[in-house]
Amino acid sequence: MADDKGIALARRSRSAPKVMRISPTNKVNVALPLSMIRADEPVKMRVGDWISVAGLVITVIGFGVAIRQLSRIADALEADQASHRASREERESLAGGSSSADVRTS
Repeated sequence: MADDKGIALARRSRSAPKVMRISPTNKVNVALPLSMIRADEPVKMRVGDWISVAGLVITVIGFGVAIRQLSRIADALEADQASHRASREERESLAGGSSSADVRTS
């Protein structure tokens, strides 16, 4: 159909690259990414680099504050539940002979 409309397909000037299959016998150099690290002259940090570092620091501090607040909330909730449990047990001990229908369970 492409020939009917006058559109010719482009020919490749070279063959497609061969695809290598990974097999257990192939040895893989795990340290390949480390070979890309160069020990050239130190580069001065730019403004954008400092902004990125500041953003990272703020994020770490924010997560620390959030975790501390969640911990405080959990501790306060646990203490509140313990005080309610203690006051309920105290009321039950003062009531003495109350029937089991009067005792509430949480």
